[in-house]
Amino acid sequence: MKPIGKLLLTFPGKYWKDLTLAALIFTAVTVWMQRDMLQLTQQADNFVLPGLSTPSAAILNPGERTLVYFFAPWCNICKLSIGNLSRLNDELHTVAVALDYKNAQQVATFVGDRELKVPVLLGNSQVAAAYQISVYPSYYVIDGQGKVLGRSAGYSSLAGLLWRTQKI
Repeated sequence: MKPIGKLLLTFPGKYWKDLTLAALIFTAVTVWMQRDMLQLTQQADNFVLPGLSTPSAAILNPGERTLVYFFAPWCNICKLSIGNLSRLNDELHTVAVALDYKNAQQVATFVGDRELKVPVLLGNSQVAAAYQISVYPSYYVIDGQGKVLGRSAGYSSLAGLLWRTQKI
């Protein structure tokens, strides 16, 4: 049996091809999922939408950086990642926009099961088209002037969300 020190030194060298391939596949999938999203620095449209449990509200707050998280209540990845928004809400203005739902009750059930503490707006096909949403979840970080600063699609942990929003 090899001592742990030698084992740790041989691990990267022994598996570098596998690790490199995994990183390349992950990067390729991420780029592919983002291919149709709004481009960085592109102007994002601001919509006033009905709120799930609040009056109508705008997606963006002028002058304030905003994380806009697009989800569908049937999306399993959304079920895993949407809870991270509540912890992030203190860091920047955060809003969740429901898309591709049957009715408001379906969204209310989804949100209630997750104890979400961010505003939830009820989006529509016009919003989905304007933000070029083709996969769930998708999110954008948008500056106070409405320009896209960051974007991503798919699952993101709290650490991933914090890293992406802080580096911007």
